[in-house]
Amino acid sequence: MRKPGHFKASAGSKRDPLFYLDGNGRVAYADERCCSSLGYARDELVAHAMTDLDMLIDPDQFMTMVGLHLRSHVSRFESVVRRKDGTTFPVEINITDAPHGNRMLLQCELHDMSEAA
Repeated sequence: MRKPGHFKASAGSKRDPLFYLDGNGRVAYADERCCSSLGYARDELVAHAMTDLDMLIDPDQFMTMVGLHLRSHVSRFESVVRRKDGTTFPVEINITDAPHGNRMLLQCELHDMSEAA
C-alpha cells in the first residue's frame, strides 16, 4: 500500500514505530522506524498479519481485541513481537482509529518495553 497522504504528519511526528492494519488484521502500511525495528523491508512487512508478528495473540484473540477496540476506539496492551531474524522483544501496543477514505484502518504504535528496563 502506498503511504496515504494524510498519514504523513501522523507517521512523521511519532517517536515510536507505527504500522496500520486493515480490516483483516494485515499490515497495510508501516513506517521506516517500524520496518527497521522489526528487520523487514516495507514490502515484506505488508505481507504479514498482526498475528504473524505478535507472539501472544492468535487470530481468535486478535478478533476479540478488535471487537473491544471498536467499542472503546482506543486500546492499549502489552505483548511480545518477533523480528524477521526470530528474536523477540516486549512492546506496549497503542491502537487508535485511522480513517482512510471509505474504510477504517487501525493505527498501531509500538513502544519497545525493553528500552524501559
